[in-house]
Amino acid sequence: MNIFSIRKHILKNGLTVLYCHTPQTVAFELAIHINTGSRDENESNSGVSHFLEHMMFRGSRKYPNSISLSNALESFGGETNAMTGIENTTYWLKGDAEKTLKAIECFADFFLYPNFADLEIERSVILQEMASDFNESGDSIDTESLSYSTLFSNHPLGNSIIGNEEVIKKLSVEELHQKRKDFYIPSRCIITIHTSISEEEVIKVIDQHFGHRWEHSQNANPQRVSAEGLISKLHLNGFKKPQNALCLQNNPDNQFSAKIIFPTIGGLSKDVILVTFLQRILDDGICTRLPANIREKHGLVYDISCDTQFFYEVGTFSIDATVSENLINILLDKLTFEIISISNEAPSINEVEHIKFRYIFDLKQIKETPSRLLNREVITTFMNSSITIDDEIEFLKTVTPEMVLNIAKRIFSSSKRGLVLVGPKSRKKRDYIESLLKKFDKIG
Repeated sequence: MNIFSIRKHILKNGLTVLYCHTPQTVAFELAIHINTGSRDENESNSGVSHFLEHMMFRGSRKYPNSISLSNALESFGGETNAMTGIENTTYWLKGDAEKTLKAIECFADFFLYPNFADLEIERSVILQEMASDFNESGDSIDTESLSYSTLFSNHPLGNSIIGNEEVIKKLSVEELHQKRKDFYIPSRCIITIHTSISEEEVIKVIDQHFGHRWEHSQNANPQRVSAEGLISKLHLNGFKKPQNALCLQNNPDNQFSAKIIFPTIGGLSKDVILVTFLQRILDDGICTRLPANIREKHGLVYDISCDTQFFYEVGTFSIDATVSENLINILLDKLTFEIISISNEAPSINEVEHIKFRYIFDLKQIKETPSRLLNREVITTFMNSSITIDDEIEFLKTVTPEMVLNIAKRIFSSSKRGLVLVGPKSRKKRDYIESLLKKFDKIG
């Protein structure tokens, strides 16, 4: 069994580098993670983080256009890509381990010296990407984006990652440069790499190409709008009465997409581990509650999922499903029943032990998977948490049915919950949905 470990280096300019030696593998994976995303935007630059991510691939100092840059990055044998999130943005490159050092040099040119060529071409690409999230009437049908803007209205956590169409049409090269100079700075970045090449060689080359002073603005590293206290505002002690945040979007389709979302704690803590445990009770294999009781028992959906997402101060707990028009009311009834059931009665010991084993097994596998191990360390660092994988495993061994019940009560008794429904004549279901959500008022 291969158990990998991470070596941490902090360069003189403040850049963190996480190295994992994988002597038996033929591939390397190099990534840079930046602690910035759509929550660091406002109405005037909505979507700039995602736009910048796209423009980084249009060319660099050494490779003047997207084709020559892509040819260079792909010459190492693997793939290159990127992803923009709400809090973080990541770029990565994979390839033959024998080419690791050359790949670092190329990756540095790509990341540190973008030339932002062909702005209008990439603007068109993004607008085409955006079009898939809207229906013929111009209404958003992206339940993920709608759920965050609904739950976190009036806070940057609710910002759309892809942005506002009118803003995207106007964003300039200067605004992209400003975003990059403000946030793409060493103190907000972490480089991760796993390869068979020695630690000494890798760190030397990374320091050579990334260890100097980066271009930045005078007001670099601006403070983001805090979400501290947002949970208390969203829970019972923050409102005089429960609030339902509804988004009912009409879409002339033969199916409904439904998403119910609750605010929860964020970061990486024991409470967050319990929230994840609860999510697994509901959805971790066919025999868990949502797949078993809604798909297998009643055949209401092809797929149903329960998901958690954690940010620095807050998080979300959500359930998604797609269902035909004639079954939407039955589905929502069943979902409501499952949520209330787990909030009123503790799961059985057998159920808890089943999830405990699967959860711990998954954590053990992280130690055998370099990319997952490195990503875990990035999350831990950005969350400013000291909880290790071993800490999480030891805590999981202590989880009881009563602990699961208590965390369910905390989440599902939230005085603010969001529900997004996209489908035919969705808005006519407001009264019905309001009556369903009132049932949550009695939890706890």
